[in-house]
Amino acid sequence: MITITLAMAIPAYSNYSIRANLGVSLSAVSPAKTSILYACQENPTISNLSNQALGLNFETTKYISDIELGGDCDVPTITIITQATGAQPDPVLTITGDFDGVTRRITWLCVSDGLEIHFPGVC
Repeated sequence: MITITLAMAIPAYSNYSIRANLGVSLSAVSPAKTSILYACQENPTISNLSNQALGLNFETTKYISDIELGGDCDVPTITIITQATGAQPDPVLTITGDFDGVTRRITWLCVSDGLEIHFPGVC
C-alpha cells in the first residue's frame, strides 16, 4: 500500500516542483514587462526592442540562464531560457505581448516548449 502511494506521490510532487520553479522564472520578467510598457507608451513606433535598447541587464539565477527581449511595440516578446528546473529538457518560455495603441496597455500571453503539465497557471 505504501509503495503504491509513493509511486503516485513522487511524480505529482516532481511536477508541482517544476511548475513552482517555472513560476519563479516568470515572476523575474516583471521589470522587462514594465520597461517595455513604458518605452512603448512613450514611443509606440519602436521597431527593435532588445535588452540593450531598453538598458536591461539580467543576471543569471538558479532557474534562468538568460532573458531576451525582442519584437517591436506592436508585438513585443520576452524569451526566458530556463535551467535547473527539474524538467528534462529545461523549457524555454516565450511571453508575447499585444500592444493596444488606444488604451496604451499590453496584454501578455505565455507559451512554453515544455510539457503542459509543467506550465504554471500564473501566465
